Amino acid sequence: MPAIPSPRTPAQLFRAGRAFQHSLPEGLEHLRDTYGPVSAFGIGPTRTHFLFGPDANALVMKNEDNFRFSGAYDMLRPIAGNTALVTTDGEPHARRKRKARPSFHRGGAEESTRLILASIDATIDSWRPGQHVDVHGALRSAIRSAMLRQFCGERLAAREDYLATELERIHELMDRPLPQQLIAWKLPSTARRRALDAIAAVERLIYEEIRRRRRERDPGGRGAEGRPPAGDPGVQGQPPADGPGDLISVMLSADGPTMSDQEVRDMVVSALIAGYDPVGSGLGWAVYNSLNTPGVWQRLREEASAAPAPDATSAAEVRELRYTQWVVQESLRTHPPVVMSPRRCVRSFRFQGHLIPGGSLVAVSEYITHRSLAVWREPDRFLPERWDTSREGHRAPTPFEYLPYGYGGRRCIGANIASVVLPAALSRLARRTTLELRTRRPQFGGIPALIPRDGLFVEVGAAPREEKAGSVLTKDPR
Repeated sequence: MPAIPSPRTPAQLFRAGRAFQHSLPEGLEHLRDTYGPVSAFGIGPTRTHFLFGPDANALVMKNEDNFRFSGAYDMLRPIAGNTALVTTDGEPHARRKRKARPSFHRGGAEESTRLILASIDATIDSWRPGQHVDVHGALRSAIRSAMLRQFCGERLAAREDYLATELERIHELMDRPLPQQLIAWKLPSTARRRALDAIAAVERLIYEEIRRRRRERDPGGRGAEGRPPAGDPGVQGQPPADGPGDLISVMLSADGPTMSDQEVRDMVVSALIAGYDPVGSGLGWAVYNSLNTPGVWQRLREEASAAPAPDATSAAEVRELRYTQWVVQESLRTHPPVVMSPRRCVRSFRFQGHLIPGGSLVAVSEYITHRSLAVWREPDRFLPERWDTSREGHRAPTPFEYLPYGYGGRRCIGANIASVVLPAALSRLARRTTLELRTRRPQFGGIPALIPRDGLFVEVGAAPREEKAGSVLTKDPR
């Protein structure tokens, strides 16, 4: 059995480490290009076996009995918790996911979508001609604001500024290059202490809210007689719509199994961390790709202006935005929010002539698959028309060739929300704005989600004549 290809000499280790230090995609590309579709990198418990391509994705993602999340996401345990979906498997995972489902399906997904789009609308309305905006950061903040309300309830949403500050302190460490994170979580450091202090601050408020609701039998967190806390007007002055309530209320409800305080805390914290960052990433890169590709922004605007519902908010309305959906799909291909998915294998297995020992850390990569020349024609080119099913030669990708939301039972629980929010938000932006791109070569950053490392800046221009007064438009570079 041949040895698994991997960097071994000091020079090889230095080059691989430098690539991962620059960004996770660059590190993965270095391993693929230098060592092939099966390779390994790391020392001791961090040594990871990388399997690249659709066949590897199918092997790992279809066989949940042998490829487990438990033991693969230990780095996230201090943040997400020991009972979070990302750190558990089997029946406990399925039980907690079923309990949380009302927040992410039907009424819950519709309410989340409404809140997120309302928050994005308010953000767009705040932009003024001549202003330079980090569009990724601004949209990410808008999404975070809405998710705090929908996941934590009105009372904690009133503490948004404090919670946002603490959540960003957590991301200061989570978004560091992978080699730095591995060291920081193992050894005492200022970054580790700041992140742990921030986690403690966030969970302290969540535990207090859980205990308050249990004590007051007020799972909705809306204060006496079901009213929002004093001084809280709701989103744009409107009360929350009917639905299952916020995520804390869903986890505390009498429907289904009873959840412990830790299970509720872990679900809420992990939903926040795994919610606004990937959705913000998906939307930020969709804006960048649309502005950076000639003709795309104008075509988005034309479709939005002609749509039956100019401000789409539902799955049915989004289906009318055919080209916009192509743009989102293509952006999720070129810039998937999740770059790499690790698992811990229970038993030894063979792949492409190599034996991977039981207990090994194994990783597949959405990013590498989505940029594979064996799967995609001109994989590095942004081409929304490749998703046109009527186009001659069109071939729909398999679930293991295109997997921005994962696969099967481990598919992202928030996929229903993201699949509506991303095209609906992009359509709003295209109809109401033209954005002159200032960041031409954004560098990759982030680990939980792929982000533009130093922001994604645009310049705001004048409102278009065809729009109603009060809307904001920016100069179109084309």
